[in-house]
Amino acid sequence: MNKIKLKWIVILLGIIIIIGGAVAVYLYLNKINSGNQQITKTVKKELWTCTMHPQVISDRPGVCPICNMELVRKTDDSSPDIKEDKNIIKLTENKLALANVSTVTIQKEELIIQIKAFSYMDFAEQNRRTITARFNGRIEKLFVNKTGDYITKGEALFEIYSPELVQAQNEYLIALDGEKNSGTILKSSKKKLEIFGLTDSQIKELETTKEVKMTLKYYSPVAGTVIEKKIQEGTYINEGTALFEIADMSTLWNIAEIYESDLNVVNVGTKVKLTLQSYPGEVFEGRVAFIYPVVNAQTRTVKIRSEFINSRGKLKPQMFGETIFEHNFGSGLVVPSDAILFTGTRNIVWVKTTDGTFESREVKVGMKVNDKYQILSGLNVGEEIVKTGGFLIDSESQLKSDNKNQEQKASSEKTKSNGNMPNMPGMNQDKK
Repeated sequence: MNKIKLKWIVILLGIIIIIGGAVAVYLYLNKINSGNQQITKTVKKELWTCTMHPQVISDRPGVCPICNMELVRKTDDSSPDIKEDKNIIKLTENKLALANVSTVTIQKEELIIQIKAFSYMDFAEQNRRTITARFNGRIEKLFVNKTGDYITKGEALFEIYSPELVQAQNEYLIALDGEKNSGTILKSSKKKLEIFGLTDSQIKELETTKEVKMTLKYYSPVAGTVIEKKIQEGTYINEGTALFEIADMSTLWNIAEIYESDLNVVNVGTKVKLTLQSYPGEVFEGRVAFIYPVVNAQTRTVKIRSEFINSRGKLKPQMFGETIFEHNFGSGLVVPSDAILFTGTRNIVWVKTTDGTFESREVKVGMKVNDKYQILSGLNVGEEIVKTGGFLIDSESQLKSDNKNQEQKASSEKTKSNGNMPNMPGMNQDKK
């Protein structure tokens, strides 16, 4: 009986020793395999790539054959950059830094468009006058003898001898002394003196003295600055001869040219600002008076005429300046112009969803306000979008999408090729 128990004990110990040995061998082999994997991972070959062209892979440092940039060490990203949604891409901090990605939060702003245009000052045409001779004669004395002089209405311009004036005075005195038909003749002869330019005081003096003057003073019918003087003392003039060019410069025109695409900014009555090189730092204010009806076929511009009050006399005709037109279109959603990728068919903006994750969003663009674009649809207030680096993110997304498509295509072609593999020796073949 004792021998039987001893026999079973020996057998049991043998089984235990065998199992223990097997476990020890398994653990030893597992440890060796783990070590080999660690060594393999440690000695894994380093790869180098281009930040601008990720498809370029090299086993040593160097330069990119496409853009000639320095290659950088390729990192092993355990998580894929592109999720299942092709419009979403996830980038590592390293790639974000290399792409110089910066973001901005969308807010509503006032849509104020400002246009600057080269301009020049000019006379207001309605304030220009030409003083012409109303009779033949000779200038005996000139009272206004310099261009640029300012004259007032009723100021004496010159003294003239004219046979026509002498005859007109005689006719008026005869009509004044006559008894028959005196009313009709007197009125017509007095009217003739008025047409010749004699003032009421000159006519009353003639009635009082009843003496015909051989020379008479001619008084200015308008006030303004002498722009051009065309006579001298002793000059013989004929009826219709231009004697003086007079301009009232209390109001001047400003002529500017803007592109036809900017016409929505300018309306008649709109306030405008003017800056001149002659007065740096000083701003003059006026209003748009007229928008010319014709577009210049060569420059595609339209002339805009504004009026400026020249109360201080600083503005001069033919001065060059810069006219500033401004219009407020209300408030709206705007983004920096660099944030929008114009592809031709679509306008794309990259929106940050989480840290390192971006979503491409198609937007509808409105007017351009300085260096920003109005967004009509596709974005909401408070969303964070990519301000700079969006082009590189888009390139990375398209590149990885193309690589994925190529891998899928290659896999499909390989599967198709395996399905159409010809029969090998030893395989069943169709009988002929």
